[in-house]
This record gives sequence, C-alpha cells and structure tokens, in this order.
Amino acid sequence: MSNLTIVLPGPEKEWLLFQGEKKTSQGSDLRDLIGHRSDVVVGFPSDKVTTFPVVLPETDESLYDSMIYSQLEKRGLLAGHEGEVLYDYEIVGKGPKGNTFAVSVVSDVSSELIDSNAAGYAPAASLRSVSQNSCLLWKEKGRLVLAIYKGREPVHLQVLSGGDRLGPAIAGEINLILMGLKGDTCMEDSMPQALVLEVDDASADERGSFAEGLNLTVHPTSKSHVSIGRISERFLPSAVIRARRKRKAKSRIAVILAVLFACYAVGLSAMIIKSNNTVAEIGSLERQISIVEPDVDWVERVDQRWKNLEPAFEKSWFPVVQLSRITSALPGSGVVIREYRTSGRGIRVQGQARDVQLANRLLEDLQSMAEFNAYDWSMPNPKVEKNNTATFEITGKPKNAGTDS
Repeated sequence: MSNLTIVLPGPEKEWLLFQGEKKTSQGSDLRDLIGHRSDVVVGFPSDKVTTFPVVLPETDESLYDSMIYSQLEKRGLLAGHEGEVLYDYEIVGKGPKGNTFAVSVVSDVSSELIDSNAAGYAPAASLRSVSQNSCLLWKEKGRLVLAIYKGREPVHLQVLSGGDRLGPAIAGEINLILMGLKGDTCMEDSMPQALVLEVDDASADERGSFAEGLNLTVHPTSKSHVSIGRISERFLPSAVIRARRKRKAKSRIAVILAVLFACYAVGLSAMIIKSNNTVAEIGSLERQISIVEPDVDWVERVDQRWKNLEPAFEKSWFPVVQLSRITSALPGSGVVIREYRTSGRGIRVQGQARDVQLANRLLEDLQSMAEFNAYDWSMPNPKVEKNNTATFEITGKPKNAGTDS
C-alpha cells in the first residue's frame, strides 16, 4: 500500500496528487487528474465526512456492525441524503466500559467523486497523519478543517465555520470544540496537546494571532503530512464495485476465450498433422494395392472358375467322405471294418463284430444317419464264427440308383 498514489482535495477547488509525501500534480477535474492510473487512493472531501468516537460494550465481533449501524440511525446520519452513504469503523481503544470505536460516515457521494479505476477510497483526514497527542488543521476547498487523531485514526473531524483565514476567531472556535470534547468519555485519553498547522496562505500576523489565541501549542509546517493507513473496502462506492466486477468478468471471459483459442489451435494442429499422416498412409496403401492388385485379380478369376464348377461336385458322394462318416458310426469297441469298396455310388462294407447284435447295431446306425438318408442299407445274416464273432457285409445303394443307371 505504501507505493500507492494519493489524491486529496486541495485548499481551493483543485485536487492534489501525491506520490509518497511529494505533490506531483494538480487539476480541477478528478478523473482527468487520475487518468488511466489504477494505483490511486482518493480522499473524500471533509465536508462530506462525519467522524465521531463511540464506546460500545465488548461482545462478539460479528455484532459490532449492527451496533454501529444503530448508532448511525440514532444520530440521523443515514437519512435525508440524496447520494450513497458509506461508513466504516475501527477499534482505537479498550477500557473497562468497553471498546472505543472511531466511526467515519461519508454521505452524498456524488458522481464527480467516482473514478472506476481508483484503487480505493478513504476520508481525506485518514490519508493525513500527525505525531502523537496532536491535532491537524489544514485548508480544504476554501474551508479550514480540524481533525483530532488517536494513533493513525481520526476520532473527530470538523469543518470550521469561522471563515477561511487564520485568526482569533478560528482559535476561539477550536478552543470551544476542545472544551466540549473534554466532557466526552470517549476522548479522555485522546485530547491533543499540540496543533500541527498546515495552512500555506496565512500571513505571519495571522499565524501569530491564531497561535496567541489558541490553548494549544502550534507547530507550523509547510509540508503536507500525507500517509496511507488502513484502506477499507467499505468506502468503495457501488459504481466502482460494479466497474471492478465488469472488469473481472471481462478478464475472465478473455482468459476463457484465450484458453479455448489455444485448445482450438492445438486441436487444429493435431488434425492437420493427422490429416497429413493419413494422406501419406493412403499413398502408401495405394502403392501396396497396386503391387498386389494383379494377384488379387488372378485369385478372383480362379474363384470365379471354381464357383462355375462347384455345382458339378457333391462332396457327400466322395468315398473318402463316406468312409469317414461310416467310421464315425462305429461303436466304441467290438466292430472292425476289414474292407470298404465303392462301385459307382454303391457302397459295400465288410467287417467283423464281437457278436451279431453289434453288427445289427452298426446297420441301424447307418440307416439313421442324416448324411446317408439318400441310401438304402441292407445286410444278409451275419456268419457266426467258431469264436462266436460275427462276419458281416453291409451294402448301401442310392435310393435313385435305378434312374441314375
């Protein structure tokens, strides 16, 4: 915060711009003076600020805001204003009766005081500082302003009504103010012992008569005591808050758009690279196809010739196929085929079985096989050998043998 620039209302109608404690420029229009700077803290003119101390019982911090608000309503500081009303508070002391708060209220915040680029706002008195146990008198917008501080916080602020020139009248008015504050329990340990005089256009006679009539020691100075203390968000006008939100929203949108554009660029680059790779791959495949294309044509021609010939062949009539099927019909044991012959499409099977029953079983299995449903199967009575085995001969003839011959 120490690097921020301060803009304060000047002695007349001008505004003063300070960098550090050095005045660098001035102008009659606040916005023109600030320009596009975003590091500026603007001081509210003292005629729009009310500052007072109040003692409140110590309680939970979350309740202080409503207690301060009640004090503002009680003092009539929230009603009867055309513009926006802003307020803030700070604990400046603790005692047996409770906590002492310095409360500042800014009323009638006009549009001329609002600059959306400002870094912050504060009462002009809060942007000035004095030594311990001193008060400050300066000239602002053609009026003399008195501020009494406790630490860095102003606890009393008053625009004087005795004129804009130093003299006995102003000294007398300040004496009356201090006398009235002495009876305030909030000011018991905050009464100033000296006054810092920051009025450049006063003559020596005016300074002398003022100092002679004042009940405090006067310390004249030609240097503005400018200092950034606590800057509260509570003093930000609503128009500035809205402008900040809009800027944040625009920045957020810009970031999102930038991210989307980056993603789009990356995606587009990936698509281009992939497209180039695909084109190269297509070219490679086309070259491979051109190499194997003659062989593919030959295979297709052979396949077509085979398809033309296929109807003339029926695999179920091939002897090897028929033998395989007959073998599959054999029982697990007890039957041996000794001879298998074909004549045309006729089939003759000679073999030996463990007994007549197994020979008959083989015949029945052949008759029931779907693969041989085009055949009529027959078997003469098997011959029983001396060892009780049965020699058999099974004959299979196509059912349409008569038409084929």
